[in-house]
Amino acid sequence: MKTQNLTNLSIKTVIAAGFACLAIAFYKILPIAAISIEFLFFAAAAIGLSSRILLPISRLKSSITVSDIFIFPAILLFGGETAVLLSGVLIKLFNVIGFALIVAAVPIIFIVYLTYRMYLENFAMSVKQAEQAEHHAKVLEKQSIALRESEERFRSAFNYAPIGIALVSPDGKWLKVNHALRQILGYKEEEFLAADFQSMLLPEDLGSTLIKINELLTGKISTCRLEQRYQHKSGRIVWACWSLSAASSIKSENPNLIFQIQDITGKKLVEEKLQYDATHDALTGLPNRKFLMTRIEKALEKKRKNPLNRISILFIDLDRFKFVNDSLGHLVGDELLIAISERLRQCVRPTDTIARLGGDEFTIMVEGFHEDKEVIGIAERIRDTFNSPFKLKGNEIYSSASIGILNASDKHTTTEDLMRDADTAMYQAKRAGKACHEVFDENMHEVAKETLQLENDLRRSVEKDEFVVFYQPIYSLISGKIEGFEALARWAHPMLGDIPPAKFIALAEEIGLIDALGEQILRKACREMIAMAKEFQNDFPFLLSVNLSCKQFAQPMLVKRIKRILEETGFPAVKLKLEITESVFFEHKETAVHMLNQLRDLGIEINIDDFGTGYSNLSRLLQVPISTLKIDRSLISLIEQNGGNTKIIQTILMLAHSLGLRVVAEGVETEIQLEQLKKLNCEGAQGFLFAKPMAFEEMAGFLSKNGIANIPQIHFGDVPVVPTIQ
Repeated sequence: MKTQNLTNLSIKTVIAAGFACLAIAFYKILPIAAISIEFLFFAAAAIGLSSRILLPISRLKSSITVSDIFIFPAILLFGGETAVLLSGVLIKLFNVIGFALIVAAVPIIFIVYLTYRMYLENFAMSVKQAEQAEHHAKVLEKQSIALRESEERFRSAFNYAPIGIALVSPDGKWLKVNHALRQILGYKEEEFLAADFQSMLLPEDLGSTLIKINELLTGKISTCRLEQRYQHKSGRIVWACWSLSAASSIKSENPNLIFQIQDITGKKLVEEKLQYDATHDALTGLPNRKFLMTRIEKALEKKRKNPLNRISILFIDLDRFKFVNDSLGHLVGDELLIAISERLRQCVRPTDTIARLGGDEFTIMVEGFHEDKEVIGIAERIRDTFNSPFKLKGNEIYSSASIGILNASDKHTTTEDLMRDADTAMYQAKRAGKACHEVFDENMHEVAKETLQLENDLRRSVEKDEFVVFYQPIYSLISGKIEGFEALARWAHPMLGDIPPAKFIALAEEIGLIDALGEQILRKACREMIAMAKEFQNDFPFLLSVNLSCKQFAQPMLVKRIKRILEETGFPAVKLKLEITESVFFEHKETAVHMLNQLRDLGIEINIDDFGTGYSNLSRLLQVPISTLKIDRSLISLIEQNGGNTKIIQTILMLAHSLGLRVVAEGVETEIQLEQLKKLNCEGAQGFLFAKPMAFEEMAGFLSKNGIANIPQIHFGDVPVVPTIQ
C-alpha cells in the first residue's frame, strides 16, 4: 500500500514537473516571435512522418520512435523551450486526436499564426511610434523651455540694456521702449507710447532721419547710423547716436523698426569745446585766424555765386601797445586786450565777424549787401570809442588803433589776397600818423611791392656796407666859425637813385636793421674824421654829431658797441656828440636814462634833436646829462620876413639857458632867420644858408675853400677800413 502511494506521488510529481516545464516553455517563446514557418514544418515532419516509425534497439530489446529523435535537432535549432513544446504538446496531441486532424488544423493554425504575427508587428510599431512621440514631446518641451529662456534673456537685455532701444512702427509710433531710453529722454513709458519719435526729434534732423527710414523700408539699405538731436522732457537738447534696423524681414508687410539710441551729449560737448578752443582766442574769446579764414572763404564762395554779395575787411592794429606791456606789465596788457575786444563788439553789426589774429591785431569782416560808408562808419565808431580811457587795475590807459579798410573787388579771389591788401592799408594808416583809417586802393599795392623790394635792397646794402656819410657843418653864431659837423646817412640806390633818409631809416627801424646801419654810419664817420684829423696834426678842432635812433636803445649792448667802435677807430669820445629825440624817454624811460649816463661817463656829449616836436618831458631834461638842445627846422621856418613869430623859439631858448644848455637851430635858410636867432642869443645854427650836406671828399674841398685848412682831396679808398661788427 505504501509502495502504491509512493508510486502515485512520484507520478504526480513528474506530471507536475512536466507541466511546469511546459508552462515555462510557453512563457518564454509565446511573447516572442520564435515560432516561425520553419518551426511549423519541422514540427509537422516530426509528428506526421516519424511518430509511428519505430527504431529497434537490439541490445536493449526495445525500440524508439523517430519523433523522439527530432527532439534533439529541435533543441539544437530552436532552443530547449521549443523542444519541450514539440515533445510535450504537439506529439501528445497527435497521439490523442490523430494526424489527419492536425493536418486539417494546420491552415487554421497558420492563419492564426499570421494574424498573431501581424498583431505583434502592429503592436511593435505602435510601441515604437509611442516611443517616438514621447521623444518628440521631450524635444518640444526642451525647445519650449529654451525659447522661454531666450525670450526672458531678450526681455532682460531689452529692458536693462545700457543704451536706449525701442520698437517703432513704420509710421513712427513708439511701440515698446526700454528703461535706458526712458532715462535718456526723461519721459515715462506711457508718455512714449502716446507719442511718436517725430515729436521728440529736433525738426532740423527730421528730414535726414525720414530719408534713412524710407531707404530701409524700400530695401536700399539694411541698417544705418546717424547723429541726431532729441528734445529732452526738461527742454534741453540730447545728442544721440541713432542706429536703425528692421525688426523682421523688410519683405513682410509693414515691418516694425528697431531704434538704438545712445546718449553722446557728453562727447559732443567735449568735441564742441575742442572745436571752439581750436577756432577761438583763449584770452578774448573772439574767433581766431583759423576761424576767420574759414568765414572769408565761405563769403568768397557766396560772392562767386552772387556778385552783389560784398566783402569788406577792417584790419586793426593797436598803436604803441608794446609800451603798455613794458610799463605796466603783460597782465594789464592782457586786460586791455580783453577790454578792447568788448568795445569792438559794440561797434559792429550782429552779422559781422570780429577776430583776433594775435598780439595786438584784430580783424573785422563785413559781409552782405552794404555800402562803403557803412564800413567807414564802423572804423569811425572804433576811433570814437577809443577816445574814452580804459580803467584797469587803478590805471587810466588811453589807446588808439590804425585801421586798414579793404572793399573786396573782382581781383580778390583768395583769403590771402584780402588779408594782404587790408594789411597794406593798415600800414598806410600807420605811416599817415596812426589813430586813423585808410581805404585800400591799387596804388597802395604798388607802394607795398616797392617797399618790399626796397626792404630786400636795404638788407643787401647793409650787408655790403654800401651806405655813405654826408656831413653838414654846424656854425657857432658867437664866433661865426665851424664848430663841428653832423654826420648824415645817405643811400644811393643803383636803380632808384638817392633814397631820402626819412624813408630808408624808418624802414630800417621797422625791419630791425637800424642797429647794424647805425653802427656802420658811426664807424664810417669816426674813421673818416680821424683821417681828416691827421691834416691838423692831431689838433682836430671839430666835433662830430651822429644821430642815434630811438630803436637802438632797445639793444642792451648799445654802450659797449659804441665804446668798441671808438676804440677800433681811435676817435676821441670827447669829440663825439650823440643826438637823440625826446621819444627815447617815452619809449625806454629808465633804461634810456641809464644808458645815456654811461655814455656821458665815457666823455660823449648828448644832444636832444628835433626839440619841440616830440613828447617833451621836462623832468627828463634834469635827469639826463644833456649839453645841447637842437630846435627843429619846422619851428625855425615859422620865423616871418619881418622877424615875427619867434615866441616859441624864445621860450625854448629861455628854458635851455635856465638849465645851462646850449641851443643849435636846424634848417636855417634865410638871413632873416639867422639875424633873429642871433638877437635871441642862439649859440649855434646849421642849414642850407651855410652849407648843404656834403660827401667826405667835398667836405675837404669846402674847408680848403673857406680857408679853414689846406686839405688835399682824400678819397674813400685812402681811409683805413675796419671790419664792421654786426
